[in-house]
Amino acid sequence: MVYLISFVIAFLIVYLFYFFTVILQKKKYDKFKKSNQVMYFVNRYKLNVNKINIKKFIHIISLTNSLIIAIAFTATFLVENILLQLLIGLLVLIPLILISYSLIGIYLKKECQ
Repeated sequence: MVYLISFVIAFLIVYLFYFFTVILQKKKYDKFKKSNQVMYFVNRYKLNVNKINIKKFIHIISLTNSLIIAIAFTATFLVENILLQLLIGLLVLIPLILISYSLIGIYLKKECQ
């Protein structure tokens, strides 16, 4: 039960941070289009940024990143040894990023056609 609560709290904190710093700041949408995350999708999946619904894309990235960070935080919270926490964090974080970003890329590629 404690782990579920910590997961939800971590997810909400990260998502709210994204919400207030990226989603609500419509002036920063052009800056977001040039960010490393967007450039990854453009280069890897040959997406056209102008065809993507940028608001929907920002929401997808925000939810995905919040979920990734919350899962990694909860996984590291299970262990008390700091070195094991770092190791588990990396072992959880890297595959989650690769898998979720590839799923997002496939979804966006289908939507942009």
